[in-house]
Amino acid sequence: MVDVYLQAFATVLMPQNLIAMALGALWGLLAGALPGISTSMGVVLLLSFTYTLSPMTAFVLLIGAYLGGITGGSITSILFGIPGEPSSVPTVIEGHSLAKQGRAAYAMWVYLLCSIFGGLFSVFVMILATPLIANFALRFGPAEYFALTVLGLSVVSGLSGGSMLKGFLSCFFGLFLATVGTDGITGEERFTFDTVTLLGGINFVVAMVGLLAVSEIFIEAEEPFKEYKGGVQYRGLLKELPPLSLFKKYLLTMIRSPIIGTIVGALPGAGATIAAFLAYGEAARTAKHEPEKFGKGAVEGLMAAECANNASTGGSMTVLLSLGLPGSNTTAMMVAAFMIHGMQPGPLLLTQRPDIVYGIFAAMLLTNLLLLVLTGTAIRLFLELNRLPYSVFSAAIMILCVIGAFGLNNSVDDLFLMFAFSVIGYFMRKFGVPVAPCILALVLGDLAELSLRRALLLSGGSPLGLVSSPISVVLLAGALFSIVYPMFKKPKMLQGA
Repeated sequence: MVDVYLQAFATVLMPQNLIAMALGALWGLLAGALPGISTSMGVVLLLSFTYTLSPMTAFVLLIGAYLGGITGGSITSILFGIPGEPSSVPTVIEGHSLAKQGRAAYAMWVYLLCSIFGGLFSVFVMILATPLIANFALRFGPAEYFALTVLGLSVVSGLSGGSMLKGFLSCFFGLFLATVGTDGITGEERFTFDTVTLLGGINFVVAMVGLLAVSEIFIEAEEPFKEYKGGVQYRGLLKELPPLSLFKKYLLTMIRSPIIGTIVGALPGAGATIAAFLAYGEAARTAKHEPEKFGKGAVEGLMAAECANNASTGGSMTVLLSLGLPGSNTTAMMVAAFMIHGMQPGPLLLTQRPDIVYGIFAAMLLTNLLLLVLTGTAIRLFLELNRLPYSVFSAAIMILCVIGAFGLNNSVDDLFLMFAFSVIGYFMRKFGVPVAPCILALVLGDLAELSLRRALLLSGGSPLGLVSSPISVVLLAGALFSIVYPMFKKPKMLQGA
């Protein structure tokens, strides 16, 4: 076994593979940081370049883009409040708040170290416990997926700020938005108002950019002379590093979050976004140190989300390599890469091409370490962007938002939707209604509805089908507890803020 790993590392460390790893990681960082160019899109754009490459070089390139995209999504999230990736929404909530408090460099280091820790954790889990995770993922049916989404939606109790009532109103609005479009089971049109624009539903990225980024620009435009000059303070690489005591203080979060991320990443269709929200919500619910800071710059929330979304990569690759099931949109693109090179991911891959499987393990481990170096040395460059007054680069941010929204489908209709949601987000902020529960519900709403209806169809319409397995019972019980407990702990949260 040791010889196999030594051979895998020797192959990955060949010059052409190292160059491919560096290029893939740099492209992934760029794709993840720019709104509208998602990680999966970044991997797709590289697929055409892999036809003439050797299989190992091709997968090293794609792995670099995959991990770099997940890591890069938080750069613009922290500095400008623009989520480069859907999984970076919790990072916007906490990281951008820290940046506005003059702690941008500190937030960048926390995000980077936690991201790499989560990624490395998932790689070691992938190597040591692939059969266990794969078997657990196979046990999830519609009832279990519904219970998982309900648990995810219970995060609202930790995202509601001072008013749980407003939090649930925001959540229900997001669930309504998730029903817009063509019914996933019957094919009927719902709330489309006889327009083709809404037939495919409301694009999550368009809504997210409008609710979070553009509405933030509108809010800041009310105070044109307000600048965040403290956000660019930079005293050198070593002086900006968070102390070891910070990670000891939140040790439980550092352990729990990558576990959540790895397990959720192993569930087909779940991915980094759900993993980040679940870990973030769990941190908010169980916070013992400064829980009142959640939503206003909580370091613990930033750590939880970043550990989880990067840890999901190992879980997704686990089920892809062992079962042939893509755990996310990006790993679905990886299936195409395997087919291009005449391979089929699944149980037979380990016996037929162990060099590829173990090479992917080695590539993921080395890419995480490479990203630590690349992103760490580039932190100062990223922070230099913040030296511009907000009134100057807000126009550039708006241009990026417009390009990102339009570039998804090359449709002007998406721009109209983005600006409509930016107005909605603006008034939500003005009236103290949290935006995060709405986005969470929009992410999970479609999966929750389809899972619920499929579970009821399988059980002949009996609600007992939703609690037919121990997994669904445990998940639903956890969701119920997480909603009810804050009501007794903080009854004032039920009142309007």
